[in-house]
Amino acid sequence: SMFKRILFPTDFSAPSMKVLDYIPALQEVGTREVVLVHVIDSKDITLIASGGQGFLGTVSDRETETQRRLREEIEHQIIDARRSLEKRGLKVTVRTPVGNPEKEILSAADAEEASLIVIGSHGRSNIRDRLLGSVSEYVIKNARQPVLVIKRDTAGAK
Repeated sequence: SMFKRILFPTDFSAPSMKVLDYIPALQEVGTREVVLVHVIDSKDITLIASGGQGFLGTVSDRETETQRRLREEIEHQIIDARRSLEKRGLKVTVRTPVGNPEKEILSAADAEEASLIVIGSHGRSNIRDRLLGSVSEYVIKNARQPVLVIKRDTAGAK
């Protein structure tokens, strides 16, 4: 199935997590595996960890309190998202590359041989959510895979 292995890039903002609501529908059309991608923007890396690629593994001794909190928060969000997907019987792979979000999403899609990229879209008031603005536009234009854009609810949305 064209939908068997999907790539789900997320920054954990509400619009990006809307993708989860569509998982049952995607399973009906053959989705069995989800590759969850959370890119750690290298521009923000000083905020996060001196550990570089070892972000979720080895952590440098010099990690500050702020870095530690941020890292733990991301780890919890990843665990929660992974659990909710696994509960639905999906096989989940997690990737947390460090770099430029647009390029890392595309290279993860290629490396993981995703058949489809499923991405949340920003609404006007969410224009500041980087992943859901310029990043989703870049992905739509440049991905080799088909891209399914999940529109956020406009009704009653903040």
